[in-house]
Parts: sequence; C-alpha cells; structure tokens
Amino acid sequence: MVIKSEERRLEIDIPTLVAISTIAWILVNVSHEIIGHAGSAALLGIPVRVVSTTSTSIDGDQVSSIGAYRTIMAAGTVMNLVGGAAALILLRLQIQANSATRYFLWLFATFSFIIAAMNLVSVMLIGAGDWMEFIRELEPGGLWKAIIIGVGIIITIFGYIMPLRIWMPDLKDKRKTQLAVTVIPVVTLIVVQSLSLIGSPFVRLPNAENHLLACVFAYLHFVLWAVLVNVLPEPRSKNPLHSIRLPRSYVWLAFGLLFALFYLVVLGPGLGLLE
Repeated sequence: MVIKSEERRLEIDIPTLVAISTIAWILVNVSHEIIGHAGSAALLGIPVRVVSTTSTSIDGDQVSSIGAYRTIMAAGTVMNLVGGAAALILLRLQIQANSATRYFLWLFATFSFIIAAMNLVSVMLIGAGDWMEFIRELEPGGLWKAIIIGVGIIITIFGYIMPLRIWMPDLKDKRKTQLAVTVIPVVTLIVVQSLSLIGSPFVRLPNAENHLLACVFAYLHFVLWAVLVNVLPEPRSKNPLHSIRLPRSYVWLAFGLLFALFYLVVLGPGLGLLE
C-alpha cells in the first residue's frame, strides 16, 4: 500500500513506514530497559534477574547503597534523553541522508522524548514510577517531586517542538499524508508492544504491578501526541514536501521483521528467571 499525492509525487510506502516505526520503538524500549536499567545495574555489579519489554528485575539484596539504587532508577530515562538528543543532532546534520534514515531518526527522537516525558511528569503526578523511587528518602520530598516535574515539563515541550521543527514540513494541504506519518507509527508501536506481552511474566502480576495496565497508560501519551500534531499547525520545518517521500525499502523491511521477531519471541517472554 502506498499513499501518493499527485503534487510533487509525494508518496509514503506504508510497509516501510511500519518497519521503521517498529525498529524505532524497539530501540527506544531497549535503551530504557536493557541499556539503561539493566546496563547500569550490571556496571554496578548488581545481578539482573530478568529483562523484558516492560521491566528489568534486579537482585535487590545486592544493592549496596541508595546511590546505586537511584542510579539504576534514573538510568532508563537518562538513556532515553541521551538517545533522543543524539537522534535530533544527527537529524539536523544528516540533511542529505536518505528519507528512510531521517524517518528513523525522527521517530526515535520523538518516541524517546515521549517516554522521558511520561516518566518525569505524568507518572510522577500519580506518585509512581522510577523517579518516585529516585527521590525516596530525599527531603523535602514534595520539593524534589516538584523539581523533577518542572524539569520534565521543560523536556516535554522541547521534545515535542524540536523533532517537528527539524523534520516535518507543513502538510496542511496533505492531511492523509500527515495522518499516515503520525498515526501509523503510533498504531505500530501499540500493536508491537501489546503482542510482546503475550507470555510475559509481568502481565500475571496483581493490578498494581500489572504491566499491561502500565502499557495502556503509556499508549495514551503517544495517542495524545498524534492528536496534538494533527490538530496544531505549528511547529513545522521549512523542509520541502518531497523531503518526507518514503519509497519502498526492502532493507528496512527485512530489519523490521528481524527486530520484531526478537522483540516478540525472545524479549517479550523475558530473558532470565523471575522467581
């Protein structure tokens, strides 16, 4: 399936867009859970019991200090911020890169900042998540919570504006194209993430710890982003329309399939043993 516009022959190959969206989401999630949480725990010499597409479980008895614990809790969001910022820089520099690569960088940056914003703002507002654990035993707790939410709001605004300003041209006369490049990636990540929960040990936990509910909460943030992008006309880049033309790429399709298989079959059920 291909969406085309007669003017300037703007076309978006939907399978390629789905493949790029799949890879971008998987790498954002892996950056948070495996590179961030599990990686920091491993560097600190703390055994990692299991990693999956929704969580990292460590051996809490081996955490020697509150500083180490805070490092592990913060590392997931920090990796998302570092990855998102790096993708934006590359997106800004790689003006002559092929459109598929620029799509990937744009989606990776966008997804990264949405996850960071969720953890720093909305999850904090409901009194849960990594950063509530980070400020445990810090006094005054209310002030620390307010500071993190304030920083999160600034990051949220930056993370919404900059990817659009750098990459997305004005598509007000190309509503189908705009819907395609914003809604399809969100639908893709929701489907991929939901399928990854099949067989996950974390889905069978009680409601307060059920990761299916946590994923649904995360999905709402991506849906809100897609709505805002399609309702608000700004910000937009000055790039020409043809800059987001996306032809069929069998390389991206092949890698998208490989990433999806690993994510669903291997990482979804979890690597390690949850006792």
